[in-house]
Amino acid sequence: MIYLHKLLPALLSPLMILFFILIFSIYIKNKWPTVFAIIVLLIISNPIIGNLATAYLEKDYPPVILTEIPKVDAIVVLSGMVNTIQGPNNTLKYEFNGAVDRIDAGVKLMKLHKAKILILTGGYLPWSLGVPEGEFLKEVAVSWGVDPSAIHLTKKVQNTDQEASAVSEIILKGQKIALITSAFHMPRAITVFASKNLQVIPVPVDHRSSAQKFQIMELLPDPGAVENITLFIKELIGRTYYSLKN
Repeated sequence: MIYLHKLLPALLSPLMILFFILIFSIYIKNKWPTVFAIIVLLIISNPIIGNLATAYLEKDYPPVILTEIPKVDAIVVLSGMVNTIQGPNNTLKYEFNGAVDRIDAGVKLMKLHKAKILILTGGYLPWSLGVPEGEFLKEVAVSWGVDPSAIHLTKKVQNTDQEASAVSEIILKGQKIALITSAFHMPRAITVFASKNLQVIPVPVDHRSSAQKFQIMELLPDPGAVENITLFIKELIGRTYYSLKN
């Protein structure tokens, strides 16, 4: 099932759609689909369009002030912030990506005594190498001052639905959690965790839409914009799937 979850968004990504259009253009020996593909590429590679798409995903979950988060039964940090790197002599290293704000917020909330339990999910895909993400994050949290006995790890999980199920096995139904994930991912996560009868206090982090003055460079194509549009489509597919499922 995880392969289907990954394959469908890939097939519907902007670059794959453009690829299909180009193949179709060659097949029918007509230049107009190619012209259309170029126009679409110029649109989706525009930084302004990409930023608007990301802002739409995040619009319901602006940044929060951690000190204002109420006390909860547990703080839950979702996986998705660690890259496994091939080191020397076939060793593996772990490095954070842009979503490192997730574990940072989780540790800060623990230090603010917002909960007695920190739950880290064990993200691990079939093609992953090394240890589940939660195991690495536990080491990080301990090095940042969190009591090891307060940290709970879930079993290995592959997606948001499995994360919610694994968390519900650790805490009781009806208990309140502070759920930490990227702002663009929060609507989907809320839907899934609420279906497990967990009361969720959202703690959105890793905001990716930017507020800045207009600059002429925003009129030029940017691969980062294509990445934002790809994320936009992937997240809408995920939200639709979990809305129908739950």
